[in-house]
Amino acid sequence: MFKQLAHLIRSGRSPYLYTAVDGPKIGMTAVKDGDSVIGEISLVPDKTPESLPVVKNGVLIERITTPPHLVLCGAGHVSVCTAKIAKMVGFRVTVIDDRTEFANRDRFPDADEIISLPFTEALDSVSDANTYYVIVTRGHKDDRTCLETILRKPFAYCGMIGSKAKIKAVFDHMRASGYSDELLAKVHSPIGLSIGAETPEEIAVCIVGEMILVKNRAKRCTEWDDALLEAIETLREPYAMVTLIEKRGSAPRSTGARMIVKTDGTIISSIGGGFGEFEASERAGEMLKSGPRVMRYTCKMNNTDAAQKGMICGGEIEILIQIIEA
Repeated sequence: MFKQLAHLIRSGRSPYLYTAVDGPKIGMTAVKDGDSVIGEISLVPDKTPESLPVVKNGVLIERITTPPHLVLCGAGHVSVCTAKIAKMVGFRVTVIDDRTEFANRDRFPDADEIISLPFTEALDSVSDANTYYVIVTRGHKDDRTCLETILRKPFAYCGMIGSKAKIKAVFDHMRASGYSDELLAKVHSPIGLSIGAETPEEIAVCIVGEMILVKNRAKRCTEWDDALLEAIETLREPYAMVTLIEKRGSAPRSTGARMIVKTDGTIISSIGGGFGEFEASERAGEMLKSGPRVMRYTCKMNNTDAAQKGMICGGEIEILIQIIEA
């Protein structure tokens, strides 16, 4: 089932995942994609809650997606820094520019994709509601071309760099072309958080900071990173799926965070690090050797324990461990 789920996610779908975290069916799962249900159908409620992820009636309900996709329109100095920081915090990064001397692997070693084509043509190949567009081209004309193309698409975030005069010139031209003030108001411009940034590195920090703010305010999906998906797709031996069900206090990760523990003790992805993650990996390793096949437990720490063992500021986390036969 996890392999089928990974395939759906890779195909651009955002299926629902239902996991029993309490009661006689604990550890059982179901996947819903449109009207199709795979697995334990009794876990699927008649109506999906609006606020996700959530535990309801002993079932963890999530909508699973890939990490957000950043598309950098322009491959100048700000883009180089923005790509590096965005990749560091989990964005999938695409760089587009019509100049091969700028849009290349030497300048963007960490980018997932580099497209050296005219901007309109390059943007036409990207279409995803979970995409974050950052317009940092070399001039007004290309900025306007990118913005006009992007505003015809679904997007999670659209930001454009520039002075007040440049932004006004672009927006005035677009209004004259029939773009509404309501639509233009969705564009973050001036781009980024207002922190007095001056250098390309500082500007990149304020841009990525704003994208993180937008992403986390609107969060309704659980993101599975490439490492987790690849492990699910390729492992040929049993592994432990460790899921953070609930947190109380200041644990670093939220409901739905997952990691895989392999039979050799290797950890893939993270549920937050520190003692909580270490304890979960130890329990998962024992379960892989001798059982049981499913376990739920509470990791509870006061502030003193937290300081000694590396769990930020104490708190409690509820953990579910499932042994998956690959």
